[in-house]
Amino acid sequence: MEGRKFLFLPFGFWVTVLGIITLILFYKLIRIYLWRKTEGEIIQSEIKKDEKIVSYNYYYPVIKYRYTAKGKEYTSDRIFLTKLASDYNTVKRLVEKYPLNKKVRVYYNPFNPKEAVLKRNFHTGMFIQMLVFFSMLSVFLYTLIFEIVYEDADISKLALAIKEFLHNILE
Repeated sequence: MEGRKFLFLPFGFWVTVLGIITLILFYKLIRIYLWRKTEGEIIQSEIKKDEKIVSYNYYYPVIKYRYTAKGKEYTSDRIFLTKLASDYNTVKRLVEKYPLNKKVRVYYNPFNPKEAVLKRNFHTGMFIQMLVFFSMLSVFLYTLIFEIVYEDADISKLALAIKEFLHNILE
């Protein structure tokens, strides 16, 4: 039984790494809600194709805007906290919301006014990352409890039940 205690350590390592990344992103997202607002203007609004990815057509929005913070003018191209690459229609809808010369609300970091975003919320990729992390974490913790706390617990019946359930779903 001693060898089985370390069965999920590699899985736990990746849960930890993904968790640290997710917590950093979540911390930055919460911090953005404390940023100051100002008015800005769109100076560039277009769609670019990511030429590096060959297997699937990824597009990303190029939306640049200028804004004034603390008496100085800045420019930025960040829409969300992280970069967004998606299919053409998704990016097109986003670019259409920010046409050239449109007045927009800009959120900037009061301690570093060069840092700014147009939207203070998650985009789908960030939401999926959080969902994957918490799913992996729950599986890891559940298994850890059975493997370490309940050393004599026989989880083979549970594993067989989960296996049968998954086979029934996939068929």
